[in-house]
Amino acid sequence: MTTGAAPSQPLALVYLARGADVDHLSRFRKFLQSYSRYDAGVDHRLVIIFKGFEGQTDLSEGQRIFRSLNYDPVFTDDDSFDIGAYIEAARQIHQERVCFLNTNSEIACDGWLAKLSANLEIARVGLVGATGSFESLPSFPDFPNPHIRTNGFMIRRALFLELLSNVQLSTKWDAYSVESGGASITRQVLERGLTALVVGRDGRGYAPNWWPHSQTFRQGSQHNLLVHDNVTRTFESLPFGEKIHMSKLSWGEFLQTDKHL
Repeated sequence: MTTGAAPSQPLALVYLARGADVDHLSRFRKFLQSYSRYDAGVDHRLVIIFKGFEGQTDLSEGQRIFRSLNYDPVFTDDDSFDIGAYIEAARQIHQERVCFLNTNSEIACDGWLAKLSANLEIARVGLVGATGSFESLPSFPDFPNPHIRTNGFMIRRALFLELLSNVQLSTKWDAYSVESGGASITRQVLERGLTALVVGRDGRGYAPNWWPHSQTFRQGSQHNLLVHDNVTRTFESLPFGEKIHMSKLSWGEFLQTDKHL
């Protein structure tokens, strides 16, 4: 674990501690345990967003979970979903690069943050993430719809704020649109002539053509995942037939080795 870096440190890790769910303390502990167990591999400043708590007593209980850490707190309301909280945090910090993890995040290996950061530093890379998908929701772009999942991703702070400068987050559908809609973060990055990489536990950055073969999201045993979340953990617990169904939702025929975008 590496934390407490100087303000000039160019990388911030932002964890969203949302207190609205009944089992939020358990989720915080899972993140904390994984963050403490696995070394990030690169200096960074830890930022924790506190949102969705019922009152000061509930908030204080949540903050106690993280009392062993050196971090900067950010406090937001619960009206603008995860993405809105990320935007608010990005406006308050000054690091050049920022990695966002949601409440359900559970780190899976040493060097995970360094692996994301190293791939973001590659020329013409604008966005990296722990998972991606080709899935498309109704009224969204047709399948295949490549997008980095916003459960865990890294981007340059200035680009992130520029891409979302006019975003409206009134409904959950608005938040989904930021992740996988026609003007998603990923699509805007690609339209700028940059690329988006899924980064595996092996440290490799996979371009969109290779996402279905990266052994990360909804593929096999997901053994190449950098960071788990509630969706990846659910996939691991499914019967084999349901795993096949979920894999097809995300990847369709692109799971075949001869299929490319």
